Amino acid sequence: MKASLRVPFITIAAFLFLPDIAAAQDNTDRGNALHLQQGWSADTIDRWHFISQGTPVIPYEWFLALEQPEQTAPIRSPENLQKLGFLVEAASQNSPDGLAVGLYKLPVNFDDGKFKCWKGNWLGLGCAGCHTGQVNYRGQQIRIEGGPAHIDIDGFVDQLKNSIGRILKNPQARASFVARVDAPALDVQKGLACFADIFQGEAVFNHSVAADTGDTLAGFGRLDAHGKGLNQLLAGPLKEPRNYAHLTAPVRFPALWDTPRFNWVLYNGSIHQPLARNVIEALGVQAPIQHDTMLGANVAHAIQMDNVIWGQRMLMDLRSPGWPEWILGKLDLKRSERGKIVYANECANCHDPSPAGTPSERGACDEIRIPLFDLDRIGTDPEQATTFNNRRISLSKMGGPDDIANYTAAEIVTTKITEQWIGRSPENAAAANMVNCGRTNQFRSPLAYRARPLNGIWAMAPYLHNGSVPSLYDLLLPPDQRPKKFYVGNWEFNPEIVGYEMKNQSPDAFEYDTAKRGNSNAGHAYGTDLNEEDRKALVEYLKTL
Repeated sequence: MKASLRVPFITIAAFLFLPDIAAAQDNTDRGNALHLQQGWSADTIDRWHFISQGTPVIPYEWFLALEQPEQTAPIRSPENLQKLGFLVEAASQNSPDGLAVGLYKLPVNFDDGKFKCWKGNWLGLGCAGCHTGQVNYRGQQIRIEGGPAHIDIDGFVDQLKNSIGRILKNPQARASFVARVDAPALDVQKGLACFADIFQGEAVFNHSVAADTGDTLAGFGRLDAHGKGLNQLLAGPLKEPRNYAHLTAPVRFPALWDTPRFNWVLYNGSIHQPLARNVIEALGVQAPIQHDTMLGANVAHAIQMDNVIWGQRMLMDLRSPGWPEWILGKLDLKRSERGKIVYANECANCHDPSPAGTPSERGACDEIRIPLFDLDRIGTDPEQATTFNNRRISLSKMGGPDDIANYTAAEIVTTKITEQWIGRSPENAAAANMVNCGRTNQFRSPLAYRARPLNGIWAMAPYLHNGSVPSLYDLLLPPDQRPKKFYVGNWEFNPEIVGYEMKNQSPDAFEYDTAKRGNSNAGHAYGTDLNEEDRKALVEYLKTL
């Protein structure tokens, strides 16, 4: 779908820098946030921000009433969610309660695990939560649709669990909470008792696998999605310690533009089919599934497949964001021309500057073949690829093999779920064919990382797959000269180095330590022997992509 954005309303701060043509290029119809032209209409943006993929986190009315641990301020307050990296939006048709981007309300009626504790509305976490970025510059917010988010998922979930834990232990806090929840008091009390049993079971299991040691904290804008997803899907629910793994490979949330055309996705190029990738992601974010049906003929789950299809279809239209000169500064064309020559010599052997063609109805399935480079050659932190390759699990408790590669199990389960949905109607089959573009469901585990096209690279800081390098300028320094420790959680952008301001510690910042497992900033030593002028020229050229 190609649709133009609504007539823009430019904030006064932006207007001071605005040339006449800017109004035709971008809009700011959501408060102070400037929305760049990326091929989506305002209605598409709003729906993407709040669409449900069927991944419940906590009962919805509870979320609205929960207070921050040791405080009386609500967890859902804009100030708190912003501290956790969420982008707070005003109320809209798709979010009547004014939730942060990526959060939504969905009804759940599923008799399995924690979902049996509450039949009704739940708070969900959707794709936009991790894949909507923003940069701030001199008071102007610039929204990046499909860009890397800043959210601290672990911090958010910890707040929810700690708040409920306090309620369960403190009768006065429990009575106050029950009174605040907009639901029958008896239902809330029964739900809390059920959650207490769930928490106790989790505590016993976590103790058995020593879950409190050995993890690398992710912080803002990162998640060990593969590790945590498998733990939540096949370790805790099955009470199977062999399926548990420490979280040692947090990765930066990737940008989504052009990914529907990639021949393989994920940092290690491990998943071939778009629909299967979305299904395994939804399961990893705790979409309800009845585990004893996972290997059967009819898998019982609550993934909202129609919405998954819609989201993937919209991503086929998403374009990378262009550098907004009227805010971040005009491009130095003479310097960027020099940088283009440097790029051809230093970068073009691995990275295309931009994929051929543009997303459209006719070209949406034109495949972009993404090259992979062995870990030894690229030299960047190997943890994501090696843990994906090495992890084995047991499916014996659901009648499956006792020892199987995790990615093989994922291929089996996603094949069952996707084929089951496709077989229900010709319309489903046509929708799946539209987004899959003929790609079959294949999972693999190369000990390698991909080199994606670099269009929109200016809006994807921090850099490398694990977010271990703060800026493009730092990435072009020899690895031993890159920052060893820096702070994440600040949205303020530095257009000179093309990255966020990460030198100073703010009260809510997270310290990124490159010495910790999975956090190495070594490798990718390409273009690192340039003189200063060529380095700056290359950075200037990368802004133009």
